[in-house]
Amino acid sequence: MKKLIFIGGPMGIGKTTVSTELMKKLDKSVFLDGDWCWMMNPANYNKANKKMVVKNIQFLLNSFLENPDFEYVIFCWVMDRQEIINEVLSELNISKTQFYSFSLISNENKLRENILKDVSLGLRNENSIEESIARIKNYNQVSSEKIDVTNNSVNQVVEKLLTKII
Repeated sequence: MKKLIFIGGPMGIGKTTVSTELMKKLDKSVFLDGDWCWMMNPANYNKANKKMVVKNIQFLLNSFLENPDFEYVIFCWVMDRQEIINEVLSELNISKTQFYSFSLISNENKLRENILKDVSLGLRNENSIEESIARIKNYNQVSSEKIDVTNNSVNQVVEKLLTKII
């Protein structure tokens, strides 16, 4: 049975890094970062583009699920509201799929530290710190297994995920 793995969490928590490392540990796996579907200039977060992005995510995830070469499909995105997860799932053919939903969480200091590191590398701007911290509490309302990354390395987080998936 195929396994579909959603990894949510606030911006800067380490979703992409964890998902990339998880993919490397799972044979016959594929990884999609929802942010890749927003790569446009200028970034315009209007209703039409949001609809297009979700549709593209659904198309790619369904394509991965239909492909016999993949057993594990990993998807990461902010997903700080259950409605986002439900919307993505609504058009997926997952009748023969085991679904996992995880949310990476941390304390504010760890998240701030992660984002400041990204700022120093030119990957984010400082404005994203407060927005990201404000979203942490949203994950309490998301139907997912919470994985606290505050005092864990990427490898430790990946190992925790592996024990739940395999």
